[in-house]
Amino acid sequence: MAESDEQYDALGQTYERAKHIPTGLAEQATFLSALPPLTGRSVLDVACGTGFYPRNFVDLGATEVVGVDSSAEMIAYAEYVEGKQPRGIAYRRLDAGDLPVLGRFDVVTAVWLLGYAEDPAALDRMVANLAANLAPGGTLAVLVPNPDADFDVLAGPYGRYGYDVVRTGPLTFRQPVSVRVLDEPAFAFDSYFWPVGAFDGALTRAGLTDVTRAPTVVPSDERGDEFWADLRRSPSFAVFTAKSDS
Repeated sequence: MAESDEQYDALGQTYERAKHIPTGLAEQATFLSALPPLTGRSVLDVACGTGFYPRNFVDLGATEVVGVDSSAEMIAYAEYVEGKQPRGIAYRRLDAGDLPVLGRFDVVTAVWLLGYAEDPAALDRMVANLAANLAPGGTLAVLVPNPDADFDVLAGPYGRYGYDVVRTGPLTFRQPVSVRVLDEPAFAFDSYFWPVGAFDGALTRAGLTDVTRAPTVVPSDERGDEFWADLRRSPSFAVFTAKSDS
């Protein structure tokens, strides 16, 4: 294997590990179950990272998938995987804050994007940009930090799900936190939890309708209901969907 291949594979293993720990499995189950059927549909994924979800969308039957991210490193890795295992996904390096209209997509998604908006006005701009790429009747699905999270759970028993969340500063219009992935080797990244009403409010202000929070879904596995109880009580994530009428 070439050195560049080894570097890319190491990058993917680092950034995609969090999708395979227990909370990542619940994230996937909740997010994918909230989407409409993708067979024959077009999908735009904004803040696509390494292309994890765009690859899922193709596997679920989407016929046109475009992934967008502001990070050159993430886009390079996604294109590397596309080159090794072609699925017909197109990737572009663009920032969600000034995202142009790339087309009219049946489904537009954004996973862990909106929490990073610099202020409420920037949040509204991001959501408006996402909505502008929707076809009439299309669905916007966003996965965000849970607005009604219980930080006592996230900093304590939530560790059994593979990471914990610790507040790192004072609450302003959002709560800064450190998310510590407890897999080996452990790593951490900054995130921001917004209050109840912030994300669904932004979807409504963008002119979207049928704004709904999706129910939390956990894997059906041998760990059983007792294992998943704290995650159900206070997941680290929330999924909202909305519709475009125009």
